[in-house]
Amino acid sequence: MLLLALTGGGSLGRHYIAMFEATQNVTLKPTETWREALLDTRVMDLFFTVHRKIREDSDMAQDSLQCLAQLASMHGPIFPDESAQVSYLAHLVEGLLSMINGIEIEDSEAVGISNIISNLITMFPRSTLTALPSDLFTSFINCLTLLTCSFGRSAALEEVLDKDDMVYMEAYDKLLESWLTLVQDEEHFPRGCFVQPAVQVFNSYIQCHLAAPDGTRNLSVNGISSHEEEEINELQEDDRELFSDQLSSIGMLGRVAADHCIPLLMSLLEDRVTRLHGQLQRTQQHLMATSDPGSMDRKVLDDLYEDIHWLILVSGYLLADDPQGETPLIPSEVMEFSIKHSTEVDINTTLQILGSPGEKASSIPGCNRTDSVIRLLSAVLRTSEVESRATRASLTGLLSPQMGKDIMWFLRRWAKTYLLVDEKLYEQISIPLSTAFGADTEGAQWIVGYLLEKVINNLSVWSSEAELANDTVELLVTLVEKRERANVVVQCESWWNLAKQFASRSPPLHLLSSSVQRSLMKALVLGGFAHMDSDAKQQYWAEVLHPLQQRFLNLINQENFAQISQEEAVKKEIVATLEALCGIAEATQIDNVAALFSFLMDFLSSCIGLMEVYSNTPETINLIIEVFVEVAHKQICYLGETKSMKLYEVCLTLLQVYSKNNQSRKRNDATAEEDQYQDLLLIMELLTNLLSKEFIDFSDTDDVFRNQDQGTPASSRTVSAADVVLYGVNIVLPLMSQDLLKFPSLCNQYYKLITFICEIFPEKIPQLPEDLFKSLMFSLELGMTSMSSEINQLCLEALSPLAEQCAKTQEKDTPLFIATRHFLKLVFDMLILQKHNTEMTVAAGEALYTLVCLHQAEYSELVETLLSSQRDAVIYQRLADAFNTLAASSTPPTMDRKQKVAFLKSLEEFVANSRMIDRLDDDVVTMETELQSRRTQSEDPLPMLTYMAEH
Repeated sequence: MLLLALTGGGSLGRHYIAMFEATQNVTLKPTETWREALLDTRVMDLFFTVHRKIREDSDMAQDSLQCLAQLASMHGPIFPDESAQVSYLAHLVEGLLSMINGIEIEDSEAVGISNIISNLITMFPRSTLTALPSDLFTSFINCLTLLTCSFGRSAALEEVLDKDDMVYMEAYDKLLESWLTLVQDEEHFPRGCFVQPAVQVFNSYIQCHLAAPDGTRNLSVNGISSHEEEEINELQEDDRELFSDQLSSIGMLGRVAADHCIPLLMSLLEDRVTRLHGQLQRTQQHLMATSDPGSMDRKVLDDLYEDIHWLILVSGYLLADDPQGETPLIPSEVMEFSIKHSTEVDINTTLQILGSPGEKASSIPGCNRTDSVIRLLSAVLRTSEVESRATRASLTGLLSPQMGKDIMWFLRRWAKTYLLVDEKLYEQISIPLSTAFGADTEGAQWIVGYLLEKVINNLSVWSSEAELANDTVELLVTLVEKRERANVVVQCESWWNLAKQFASRSPPLHLLSSSVQRSLMKALVLGGFAHMDSDAKQQYWAEVLHPLQQRFLNLINQENFAQISQEEAVKKEIVATLEALCGIAEATQIDNVAALFSFLMDFLSSCIGLMEVYSNTPETINLIIEVFVEVAHKQICYLGETKSMKLYEVCLTLLQVYSKNNQSRKRNDATAEEDQYQDLLLIMELLTNLLSKEFIDFSDTDDVFRNQDQGTPASSRTVSAADVVLYGVNIVLPLMSQDLLKFPSLCNQYYKLITFICEIFPEKIPQLPEDLFKSLMFSLELGMTSMSSEINQLCLEALSPLAEQCAKTQEKDTPLFIATRHFLKLVFDMLILQKHNTEMTVAAGEALYTLVCLHQAEYSELVETLLSSQRDAVIYQRLADAFNTLAASSTPPTMDRKQKVAFLKSLEEFVANSRMIDRLDDDVVTMETELQSRRTQSEDPLPMLTYMAEH
């Protein structure tokens, strides 16, 4: 790299070479000794000058932009004070603006320039950015705005042309992330300074995703137009996931400029839905008048569906977040926007538009005096209503399932945040929003009823569209997963009708896919814990769970069950019951675990019996194991000792039956590996879930079961988690092959499991049978030497507790002690001699320290061997000094936390300064040879700079 040329190839340069092998965007943190060189403005000017000279050579331009990106990331003790940092940043921004202005950016420059801007915004403190001269800061923001819009248009063009190398898309994503960083810290900047830029970027994004004439999405470019509909439908990932980062940034920018963006989305969506309604009517008339339905041109409809798709996605990301595990709140910018305009709002008219999805908003008198946030929701409800009416008019074939998915996704995201809004969570609340969606309001009750009817209609009409049905039932789960919402839902007669219909396996619900039926069962169970009087609750469970239990028992208790078990109708009933049990387990919450655990335990023993009956039906075996996986996953953290032991016992029995059947199970060669993969993955998930009890435990000595019989006292327990897990390991280890480890999910689950076992039960590892112990050690070595960095880290984390266990027992002739000696050399080589991900240094360092404590003599021997291999006396001495400094941090090394922390701190510096030092003399020879070769080819200094950039 060019910085290496300036730093003379010292330890700083070598350290960054090593890091560049892993990533192309590394931050620069030089020590104060580099202050004079790197804070000299002429150095930065040189890099900008070099780039201007070589920018037409794409390879060299990327190298020079990497150097500039590093300079833009510079931080740490090199800056003596904030003033120096501000001066450096100002010169950097001036150079960047000078470089960009007046040129047409090449494709090869886009990502590099976006990296420079990203590093600049991410690495420099907000106080430094705001200390820039106001004109310079404004120029920078204006440049960032223009670049973002330009890269966005070019990214859209890349999609149209279906390019393999999406450089503008990558650059656009990077700039949007930079905007997100800025606006999330907007309180540090002058008030309102990002509003106009946000408007421009938001408008540009919308324009690129709308059809002409309002947008540019389907305009042809050099005779090439956008993908055909069939190609679009082949996308593996939904746009809302594929472009989630982009949409998050655009949604945030939309909030910054809420006064412009919310009314814009509302207007555009209302217009598209009105046009869609009219187009569907015209198409219906055309179909009635023609005998050839194939002659109909769908282009207008398809363009409308694509417009609506993007408008709904952007609206969803603007109006609400979807934080995992947290209570979603109405974004403060949206709340402030609604409050600011509330004096102009007629609440009655707003509620009338909300409650009239069958009518155009513009046809209702006073529609201009309405809350735009509520009206944007109303536009989505209007879209939903147009879809529902089209299905009732037998026009389902003209509709877009993608639009149906978008509506369900939006309504689910919206309902989590706005429906029955809790005023206590906000310092100030919008009157229109609280009136329309607050607790005990007619608006909230109406919306719940409307959404419930929509869910039921979708499950009937779209049962064959698995993804749409899944999004629909996920909305249903959202409506009942919070008790306050569930209390309103169960008051609707349609909810009870849905429950009865599903429990009786009535059409069309029985046509739904297995995963949808599972989620539907989860929703129905969650609804059953809503507030009802005792008679209503008893009646509800009698209609939902009792039929499931009764049908299952009646079936398996038949005398000829073994003979009829393979009949298709019987297998379907068994599968439906198992899916329902998974759904019941998924509905577990802390306040319903007692009832659900008791209900499910009655089934689990019967499920083990099914293992015998369906031993040669892999898909059924997998589903039976999955029931146990879900029960353990959702309930183990709430169970006290007594109930946990019951679950351990039944899981142990399951594994014993599986092991017995597996030995005699006949597998078709073509599917054997896939079957084995599924079995092992599920068993390892089960074992990992049981182990999680050691990390996550919300139980209080069976307090949630206090009204139930406690059963066998914990003190007389016979089965523990260790018993189950180690029995499971006896099954898993012999079956794991290197071919099976090529499945990424199986490999991750396997190494996660053995790491957990080493961490939680290290004392059990030496007790394993010899063959299993060797398999486990081989697996750890394989994971450290031949797997991904994630697996490497898991294996390193497993080594420390094993070494600590050896130190506790102080037995030096055990297989484990001998194995740890072997691992010492592996970890030593990994840290000192081999290229590795720098993020693993801590895990590798902890493992190395514990292993050094155990094998001090062997460690000294490794160091001596390395030193004796060095031919250069200078390198020998530097390495020796580095090892002496490392050893001095913990002399002698013991299993002491303070010593370990000191060792790790010294190790980080040691690795930075000494990594690859043993190869440096070879590198110097290679560099001198190639430089001489290049000198003979040309007197131009640029090839030499290019070489140094590469090295």
